[in-house]
Amino acid sequence: MAIFSRRGGRCAGLLAAAALVIGGVGAAGLVGGASVAVAQSAALGQTVTRIDVDGAQRIERETILSYMQIGVGDEADAASINDALKRLFATGLFRDVRITPREGGVLEVVVDENPIINQISFEGNDAVKDEVLEPQIRSRPRGAFTRARAEADAGTILDVYRAAGRYSATVEPKIIERDNNRVDLVFEISEGDAVGVSAINFVGNEEYGDRRLRGVIETAESAWWKVLATSDNYNPDRLEFDKELLRRFYFSRGYADFEVVSAVAELSPERDGFFITFTVSEGPRYDTGEVQLVSMIDGLDAAQFDGLVETDQGDTYDADLVERTVRQIQNQAGSEGINFIDVRPEAKKNPPAAEGEAPTIDLVYRVVEAPRVYVERIEIEGNSRTLDRVIRREFEFVEGDAFNAFRLQQSRGNIRRLGYFKSADVTTERGSAPDRVVVKTKVEEQSTGDISFGFGFSSADSVGGQISLTERNFLGRGQFVKVGFTASASRQFFEFRFTEPYFLDRNLRAGVDLFHVEEDNQDESSFDTRRTGFRPRVAFPLDEDSSISLNYLIQNEDIRDTPNDVSPLIEADEGARLISSLGIGYTLDLRNDKNEPTEGVRFSANTNVAGLGGDAFYVKSEASVKGYTSFFREEVVTSLELAGGGIIGLDGADDVKIGDRFKLGGDSFRGFENSGIGPRDTNTVGRDTDGDGDSNFLVNVDDSLGGNYYAVARADVSFPLGLPEEYGIFGGLFADVGTLWGLDNESYTAFTDGATDATGDFSVDGDLKLRAAAGATVFWSSPFGPVRFNFAAPLIKQEEDKTEFFRFSAGTRF
Repeated sequence: MAIFSRRGGRCAGLLAAAALVIGGVGAAGLVGGASVAVAQSAALGQTVTRIDVDGAQRIERETILSYMQIGVGDEADAASINDALKRLFATGLFRDVRITPREGGVLEVVVDENPIINQISFEGNDAVKDEVLEPQIRSRPRGAFTRARAEADAGTILDVYRAAGRYSATVEPKIIERDNNRVDLVFEISEGDAVGVSAINFVGNEEYGDRRLRGVIETAESAWWKVLATSDNYNPDRLEFDKELLRRFYFSRGYADFEVVSAVAELSPERDGFFITFTVSEGPRYDTGEVQLVSMIDGLDAAQFDGLVETDQGDTYDADLVERTVRQIQNQAGSEGINFIDVRPEAKKNPPAAEGEAPTIDLVYRVVEAPRVYVERIEIEGNSRTLDRVIRREFEFVEGDAFNAFRLQQSRGNIRRLGYFKSADVTTERGSAPDRVVVKTKVEEQSTGDISFGFGFSSADSVGGQISLTERNFLGRGQFVKVGFTASASRQFFEFRFTEPYFLDRNLRAGVDLFHVEEDNQDESSFDTRRTGFRPRVAFPLDEDSSISLNYLIQNEDIRDTPNDVSPLIEADEGARLISSLGIGYTLDLRNDKNEPTEGVRFSANTNVAGLGGDAFYVKSEASVKGYTSFFREEVVTSLELAGGGIIGLDGADDVKIGDRFKLGGDSFRGFENSGIGPRDTNTVGRDTDGDGDSNFLVNVDDSLGGNYYAVARADVSFPLGLPEEYGIFGGLFADVGTLWGLDNESYTAFTDGATDATGDFSVDGDLKLRAAAGATVFWSSPFGPVRFNFAAPLIKQEEDKTEFFRFSAGTRF
C-alpha cells in the first residue's frame, strides 16, 4: 500500500514497512517541490473502479473529481496520482490531501478543507485607510484562507506603506477561529514614521544647475512645513517617473544623447531620511538639420501635411515638437478618413559642420501604411472608485477604431496626467482574431482630495488667512470641486467652484462659480464694496495650445459706506445695482512649462458685454501677451508682458461706474500704491450737511477714480544671488511703464461756502499721462512659504500719484 499525502505545504510518500523491506521503490514524483516516493504494490497500476471521497464539507464530490482529472476507467499509476495531488493543492481549497490506492482499483481521497474567511480587518492603520488597502490584497471574505496567500497579502500591504514613504512599517497576519471551519483574518499593522527625502543631488549636470533640475522632477526635499505634502516622501515608482521627466526636459532642449545613468536612493544610518542622487550624462546640444516629410503610401501626397511640421531647420532640436508633429499628422489624416497610417520619425545625427558649431539632427518623417488592426475591447481594472468612463474618454480611440501605437502611447500619457492614479499601465494583447487587439488598462488609485490652510502678511493687506477644500475627482466622476474662504484686513472672499471636464461626454469643459466678496477701499477711494455673484462658464479647445471660453455673469454689486469727504463722482455711484454680462475669452499658451516657464509665449484676450438685463450697460475688453526666455542654464529667466484694456458705456456717461473701471498700482504697477495712478479727484470742495444749500465745511477729496483705459508693459528678470542653494534666496530686477486714463464724466457741481473763493463747478484730469518705475526684488523660499520683498522707485510720475518704495508679502499653503 502507498499513501500519497501533502500537509502544511509538504508532500511525502508514506511507505509500508513490508514494502520497504522488499525494496520495491518503483517511481518518484514532485508535489510543490517535495519528493514523493511510491512503493510497488498490487494497488498501483490498476484500472480505477471506484473513487471514495472523505472529509469534504462545502466542496462537492464532483468538483473534487474534476480537479483530480482521474476518473473511473483510468489507470492509477504514481505519476497520475502525483499530478492529481498537484492540481488539488493548486486550487487553494485544501490544507491537506491524501490519496490512497486500495485493492480492487479503489482510490481513497481524504481532504481537509481550508477554512473560509468570515471577515477581513486591518488594525493599527491610521495613515493608510481600509478602503485603500482592501483592493490591494487577494484574500476575500467568503473565500478560502491559505497561509501563503495571507503572507503574500502582508507583503503587498508593506509595499503600499513603502510607496507612502513608511519603510519601518510591519504587517503581521493573524486568524481568529470561528465555528463551522471559519476564520477572521486580521492584519496587525505597525505603521512607523514616514521617511522623507533629506537631499536630492545631481552628478554630471553641467548645462543646468541642481536647483533647476529639482524643479523638473516630482520628488521634493522634505521640510517641516510640508506637513500634508506627499512628494517629499521617498517613492521608488515616483523616482522612475522622475527619470522620465528629466529625459523629456533635456530632449526638449536639444540634448538628444542625454541619459540618466543611475538614480540611487540611500537610506540614512538613522533610517530617518533618504539621500537621492541622480547621475546624468548630458551630451552635446543638437540643432535641427534638414527636415523632410516623405510618403511611402501610393496615392498619398505628403505635401498636404507640410503645414503641420513644427521642426524647422536651424532651430534647437526639440523632441516634444517631433512628437507633436507626428500626432498632428496622424490626427489630420484621421479627420480626412485616412486610417491605417503610421508616422515614423527617423533621426540622423551629424557631427558639427565646423569648429564651434553645434551638431545637427536630420529628421525624416516617413508616412507608412500601418497594419490593419482594430481595437476589439478596452478593459480597465484597478479603478475601485473612478468610473470607467472617466478613464475611457482619455483614450485617443474607441472600440472598433483602427489601432495606432502612437495614439496608444498618447492615451497612456492622458490617463497619467489626470493625477487620479499612482500608476497607470496600458498594454495590448491579441484579440479574438489576428486583426483584433485588446487594450488592457491597469490603474492604482490615489487620494485626490486636499484640505489647505494658509496665512500671510503683506504691507498692503496686513495679516490674512485662507482655508479651502478641493476634490479633483469628485465621486469618481473626474469633476473638480472647490470650496474656499480668504480673509484679510481689506478683503473677505468666499467661493464655490465646480467643473465638469467633459460636459455632455464631449471635449467641453463646463462649470459654475459662486462667490461673495467684501472689500474695503476706504484708503484709496473712500467706499466699501459688496459683491455676490453667479457665473456659469464653458470652454473648449481649438487645438493643443489654444482654447475659447464663454461665461455669463449675474452679480449684485453694492457701493456703500461712503464718508462725508468722498468725491461726488463716487458718491453718485453709491448704492446697489444688478450686473448681467456675457463674456468671451481666447487663450493661446505656447510656454514650455505652465508653472515655471523659461521659454515661450502666452496670449489671452477677453470681452464682456453688460446689458442683458440688469442695471449696467457697457463693453469691457482686456488683452495681454507675455513672453519668456532664459540664459545661463535657465538660471536667469527674463519675461516681457504687454497688457491693455478699455471699457465703453453703451448708453450715456452714467453707464460706467467706479466698480467697473480699471485700477493700477501695487502688484499691477510696482512703485505705486494700490490705485496709486490714474484719474484722481484732488479738489477741495464744500459739503452741505444740513441741506440748506450752503457748505458747512471744506474737504480735500483725494479719491482715486480708476480709468476707462489702461496700457502697461512689464519687464522682469530673475537670477540666483550666489548664496548657498539651501537658503532659497534669489534676486530679480523689474521695470513697469504705462498709463491709466479716461473718464466718462470729468466734471461735477458741489456745494460751496460763499465765504470762500471756491466755485460750485469742479473738474478732474483724466488725460493720458505716462508713468514708469523700476526696482529690485528679493525672493525667499522660506520655511513659512514664499516671501517677496519689492523695492521700487518711480522714474516718471504725476504730482497726484501715490508712490510706494517698499512692498512685502508672505504666505504659504500646507
